[in-house]
Amino acid sequence: MPSLSLNRVPRRVILIQLLVVLGLVAYYQLYLPHRARVLARRAGATREEKITALFQDAVVQDSKHEISVPLEGAIVKRHPQRLRIVFSPREAENELGVPDAVTNDFRGGYHLTWLGTTHKLEASFNAGRLYGLSLEDRTTGHGVLVYESLSLWHPY
Repeated sequence: MPSLSLNRVPRRVILIQLLVVLGLVAYYQLYLPHRARVLARRAGATREEKITALFQDAVVQDSKHEISVPLEGAIVKRHPQRLRIVFSPREAENELGVPDAVTNDFRGGYHLTWLGTTHKLEASFNAGRLYGLSLEDRTTGHGVLVYESLSLWHPY
C-alpha cells in the first residue's frame, strides 16, 4: 500500500485548496458583515417610514386655529394638532414592531418608545387607550406632543 507523501501530492491540488480556504475566509470576514450592515440600514429605514406614517395617520391639524409658539428663538404661528385615531398598545406593536423601551408611570400609564434613524416616537396609554403621542427629532431634540385635546398640543 503506497503511503501518501507531500512530495507526491500535486502542487495544483494544494493551490486549489488554499484558494477555497481564502475564498471562505473572505466570505465570512468581508461579505457577511457588509450584508448585515446593509440589512440593518434597510430595517432602520423601514422602521423610520413606519414611525412617520403612523404619526401622520394618527394626528390631524386644526387649520381653523393658530397658536403662537416659541420656535428657535422666535415666536411663530402654528396650527394645533390633536389625535385623529386612538389605538391600543397591541395595535401599536403590530404596526411598528417590538418597542425599544417600555415604561410605566406612577398612575399606571404605559409608555412605549420606538427609535428610528432620525425620529423617536413615544406613545402614552392610560387604561389601554392612547392619550398622547410624542415625535422627537433625534438630531435636534425638538419635537411635538400631541394629545386628544387641541388645548394640550405644543412643540418643544
